[in-house]
Order: sequence, then structure tokens, then C-alpha cells
Amino acid sequence: MARPTVRILSRYILWQHLPPLGYALAALTFAMLVNQIAKQFGNFVGKGLPWTVIFEVFALSIPFIVAMTLPMAVLVAVLYTFSHLAADNEVTAMKASGISVQRLLAPVIGGATVVALISLFWNDQILPRSNHQLRTLLVDIQRKKPTFQLKEQVINEVVAGQFFLRAARIDPAANTLNDVTIYDLGDPERRRIILADSGRMAYTPGGTDLYLTLRDGEVHEVKRADPEHFNRTFYGVNRIKVAGVSNTFEQTQHDEYRGDREMTICAMQDVVARARQDMERVRRETLAAVTAELRRIAKLHPATSAPPDTTPPPPSTYCRFVGSIKRLIAPAPQRPHRSARRRGARRLRRRSRTSPSNRAVPAHTSSGCARPASAPRSTKSRFRRSSRSRPRA
Repeated sequence: MARPTVRILSRYILWQHLPPLGYALAALTFAMLVNQIAKQFGNFVGKGLPWTVIFEVFALSIPFIVAMTLPMAVLVAVLYTFSHLAADNEVTAMKASGISVQRLLAPVIGGATVVALISLFWNDQILPRSNHQLRTLLVDIQRKKPTFQLKEQVINEVVAGQFFLRAARIDPAANTLNDVTIYDLGDPERRRIILADSGRMAYTPGGTDLYLTLRDGEVHEVKRADPEHFNRTFYGVNRIKVAGVSNTFEQTQHDEYRGDREMTICAMQDVVARARQDMERVRRETLAAVTAELRRIAKLHPATSAPPDTTPPPPSTYCRFVGSIKRLIAPAPQRPHRSARRRGARRLRRRSRTSPSNRAVPAHTSSGCARPASAPRSTKSRFRRSSRSRPRA
């Protein structure tokens, strides 16, 4: 058991690290969050998005900011604490009292281990979930506003497989375009290329269609039935309606797709194990096919192949540990007790006996004579149960 002086010294050193750690973590996280807000705030405000959605976007950005600022905050806290202890001659006093440097570093190493475990839990459990929710939310916002995902000097797909747009300059705030090139593939009988010096985007009142107002351009058109003829039309103002562009914000509830930054360690291990299992299965199937072909050429009987192994790969030790912790925190719903199930079954049988549809109705034969109806099933089962409950002689 450690001496009381040593325990007090350990608590003192750890306590000296806590304030600078908290200050550094809060300051660095706030600075990076303000930088993130300054970059993205103009893309969200004034676009018809609810304020709760904008706040959710920046709130979901905090976990990956904390994942970067926590190691920096630990470095700042360690440097500040030991510099402060050395400036106040506390390190000299401890060494004069016979306390070694290893003893001074022992509580710091223990605290670093705790911070490393917290960082592992944060990066493995919280960060992938927040990245998944943030990516899904940004995709929903881009689906609401196509101008969010339009990029300059790139052919952008506005309508899948039908309408493509390229612009040298795009202003999402004013919805203006410069040096526009449009590839219209919506009509299977013809192909059109629309060029314009400038343009402007606007939505219909319903918010489902997009209007493009193009100025000072030309239209190149070629018909598939007559590819030898080329039509070239000049215009001053050309208005194009692009149907099927949604401008209503619909938040996705359940998105099963996850990227590598949205999966936990156990999920990535499961993907790798299943990929290896599929590779082994393909190798065996290829070997079996080659063997069967060779036996067929040699006029031998076909060999029987073993069925493929479809058992899921076993989880690793870390995944079993995480699963046990999850079961302790959120236990599975318990089944009702046997006596409660029996009482529910009795009530159900009682209701079925008292209902008019279960009463015995005399059945008539072809000769007009009534034959007795069979006894209800509930009476037979009650008779059997009572006969079983009698004590044996």
C-alpha cells in the first residue's frame, strides 16, 4: 500500500494537469469550430433551411474536431504543468525530499493511459456515428439545393443520366452562372448542347422544378435519325425548365451505407473477414470448376465438392469485450414470466369459449336429421389437463 504522502503527491500532480487540459481543449475546439462555421455558414443561411438543421450540422462537426484537439490539449497541459512546477521550484523540493523523477512521472503516465482509453472509445464509437449522421445530413441538404453540389469547371449531373451542366463560375449565394455549357440527353431522339455566356437559376413555386435563364448563347442539335444534318441556333435569352429537381428538405432516417470513416473497428474487421471468406469461396469454386473440367475430359466420374462455408466469421476479443459492455449498459428486453404467459393463455381461451362464433351449431345431414356437433377443442384440452393433474395411485 502506498504511503499517504505519495498518494497526496499523485493527486496533486494530476490535479495540476486538469485546468490547463480543460482550457486548452475548450480553446482549441472553439477556434476550429469557429473556422468551420466561417467556411460553411454562408452556404446554409438564406437557403430555406431550418435553423435546427444548421445547428445540427455544426454540432455534428464537434466530434471530429475533438478527435484532433484532444492530443494537442494533452501536450499543452503537460508542458504548462511541468513548466509551472519547475518555475516554482516544486520539482527541486520534491527531489530534495527523496522523490525520484520516475515517481513524478508515474501519475502522469497513469493519466495518459486513461486519456488514451477515452480517445479510443471516442474515435471508435462516437466519431463514426457522428460522421455517418453528418454525411447523411449533408447529402439531404445537397438533394434540396442542387447549387450546393455544383462545382466549377466540372461537368455536374443535375438529373441522373439526362441533364449535365458545366460552368466556369458559380455563385451559390446569387444563383448565377458564367460560361455555361449544358448537355441535354433527356430526349432519346436527339442530342443537344446549349452554350451561354451567363445564366441564372430559380425554382418554381412548388419547389420541384428548376428554371435556367440563359443569355447570349447558341444551341447545337443533332438528330439520331438524321446524323448528317447539324442545327445551330443563336439566341439572346433562353429559358429552360428542368423537371424533377426537388427543393424540399427531406431528412433520411435510416441509411445503411457506411464509408470507412463511418464504421467502428468491429464493423471494419467484419467487412475484412467477410471479404476474405468470399475470396476463399471463389478460390475453391474456381478450383472445383477446373477439377470438374479435367475429370470430364479424362472421362472420370465427377467428384463431389464440399458445401461452401457460410458461417459468419467469429468476432475478435476486442469486439466481444465491446459487445459485453453494450449488453451491460443496454440489456436486451426480457421475456414475460411463465406464469404471466399462462394467465394470458387462460384469458384467451376463456374469451374464445364465451364468444358466439365458437358455440356448437347442429349440423344437418342430407336426410334432414341433425347430427350432434363435436365438442369444442377447449373442452377436450381442459379434460386432458384435468386428467393429467390427478395424483397417481
